[in-house]
Amino acid sequence: MRVLMWEAKGDADGLIAWWRDHVEPGLPDGVVAELYRSADRVVALVRPAESGFRLPEPPAELIARPPHVWPFETVSVAT
Repeated sequence: MRVLMWEAKGDADGLIAWWRDHVEPGLPDGVVAELYRSADRVVALVRPAESGFRLPEPPAELIARPPHVWPFETVSVAT
């Protein structure tokens, strides 16, 4: 399974409101996102994220810099 980690620095309250109003409604069926926050950052874990899946850019007034995005793959651990 692919997981997309998205991290934005800026106005955390504004970014969360933007996410709920503009990103969540547009997520494809079956795609789930978890949001986490700190004082000035918002992190989203989006799964499953197909290859080439992209999130929209937040408004410039909400961010201190462009969001960072990292794709991850599930790792099987031998037992």
